Amino acid sequence: MLVWFANLIIVFFNLAFVEKYLHIFQLKDYNAKRYLSHFRIKILHFSIFLLVFSLQMALKSNILLIVSNLVVCLLNAIYSAEIIKGNKTPLVKTKKLNRLMWISSIIIALPCLFFRGGIVSTFVLLYSPIIANLLNFYDKIQNKKFIETAKKKLENSKAKIIAITGSNGKTSVKNILCSMLNDHHVLASPKSYNTPLGLSKFINENEIENLDFIILEYGARHIGDIRKLCKTFGADYGIITTVAPQHLESFKNINNVAKTKAELAEFLGLKTCVFNLDNIHTYKMWCDKPGEKIGVSIYSPAQMFITNLQINERGMNFKINTQNGEFRTKTKLLGRHNATNILLATAMALKLGVDIKQIVKSISKLDYTPHRLQLISGKINILDDSYNCSILSATEALFVLKNFKGKKVVATPGIIECGEMEFEINFKLGEMLAECDEVIIIGQKNKRAITRGLQSKNFKKILYADTLDNAKYFFKKLNEGDTLLLLNDLPDDYK
Repeated sequence: MLVWFANLIIVFFNLAFVEKYLHIFQLKDYNAKRYLSHFRIKILHFSIFLLVFSLQMALKSNILLIVSNLVVCLLNAIYSAEIIKGNKTPLVKTKKLNRLMWISSIIIALPCLFFRGGIVSTFVLLYSPIIANLLNFYDKIQNKKFIETAKKKLENSKAKIIAITGSNGKTSVKNILCSMLNDHHVLASPKSYNTPLGLSKFINENEIENLDFIILEYGARHIGDIRKLCKTFGADYGIITTVAPQHLESFKNINNVAKTKAELAEFLGLKTCVFNLDNIHTYKMWCDKPGEKIGVSIYSPAQMFITNLQINERGMNFKINTQNGEFRTKTKLLGRHNATNILLATAMALKLGVDIKQIVKSISKLDYTPHRLQLISGKINILDDSYNCSILSATEALFVLKNFKGKKVVATPGIIECGEMEFEINFKLGEMLAECDEVIIIGQKNKRAITRGLQSKNFKKILYADTLDNAKYFFKKLNEGDTLLLLNDLPDDYK
């Protein structure tokens, strides 16, 4: 009788904490591999389960059974409380999450109907979100219908699809191009919607039948993702921005990143695609592509290129060289990468028949894309580049920082999702940051790598903060005219 009562207590304990595991699962986009990579105790977890279960089977003591189950359950509960501590983004209780909650609860409760089910229930708690998602056939069916509805809606629209992919700059190029096409009926996917479900949501919620153009971002984490998006939503024109060592946890190496981004060019066939020739990987794509292709550069002559590029804390001005002449323009946007983004959008806008004078005018009116090297002026200058970060974008952000007067301070958690190269890349980042006056390292994940990189350059002024909120203590000590660069923002599910 006591064993069954103990099992009941275990069920209530485990059910109380299943929401925390589902929170992590949601932050990881319901991806099983990314979810499990969050936990560093997988082997230990499995070992404890086998050890306790083996002891229970060997000794067959009810007291041992009850005590060991409750102790392991308590340890699991303490761990569960810690894994979500300090997250900025709350759990979003969607219909899908509610379904996963019910299925997970059943998975956790079922083992406790058996005599030695308590330890099994506690073991299953960690894996219950994954199992529940596999059993959640309803959402799989609904998602498929949702995507098919968007696909049919596109087929009934006269709009041409402009697809943009690349490791960096997709959203910026999309916004710039959309402003250049404002004399046409054009619609661009919002924010950073670049997955099948995100793009389907955008398409299904908007009237697209009479549009001239639809601009879509195509994102990827695995080989074949861009090809899948092309087959689902199509592509009449394409822009490939750059290839950088990002998402290497899933891609493994940069060659796989390049191979995936090239899927857009392959899908387009003879149709027009614009390439950034200043990146070695996109340059190779340009070389290999048949049909119409446009190469742009901010460093050397190409089909379209920039000369006389000048950058200061007020923005940039430069000349755009086309086959029809050169045109001077200026923008409040900062960074050589934004000059590239403008050039990529300009090449596509010219291809679509937009007058160069209209393009120059729209460039002068461009506003910052939030959190993408956005200048916030005040007592101190804040360069907010917190949306995302790669070693390439960090290089450009630091290049812009050099143009500011006063003390130059960088606050960063480092670069994430770099797989086996994470330490190497963040060590390199540390070396680059040594040109600043002060560096604030946020969080624990890349603390050691960045510190080692800074120390290799004999850099001394290193400060540490557990969270961005804690780092604000150091921000308050900056003087008028100083510049703070916020380089990347560590997601909730990273410590």
